[in-house]
Amino acid sequence: MNKNNSFVFIPTMLMVTRIFLTMMILFPLASQADLVIANAWIKNLPPTVPVRAAYMNISNTGQEAVCIVSFSSEKFSNIALHETIMNDGMMHMQQVTDLTIAPNQQIILEPGGMHLMMQANEPTRPG
Repeated sequence: MNKNNSFVFIPTMLMVTRIFLTMMILFPLASQADLVIANAWIKNLPPTVPVRAAYMNISNTGQEAVCIVSFSSEKFSNIALHETIMNDGMMHMQQVTDLTIAPNQQIILEPGGMHLMMQANEPTRPG
């Protein structure tokens, strides 16, 4: 089993843009394991907001479970996996310390569910 530790201001803020920087976060991990990253995107926010949430689908196409224990990127720091949970009638984010993906399983990181929280090292831009 492979357990590598490698995961412009827009006037209309509801607009989302697929940003390939997200792919850079998990590419080293995916290249060493049977992981496929698809539909990765980050919501556009004003450049003065350094914290971003990233969403994507992560599929394990291998025959063994894969456990992701950390994420890294040249473009982002302090990357952590979070899940949104309801506690006492309030929505909260809770950090997930590891993510095990069974063979042939897909995990979906999406708004209101699991997602990556990360600090941009420099302003991000669409593209």
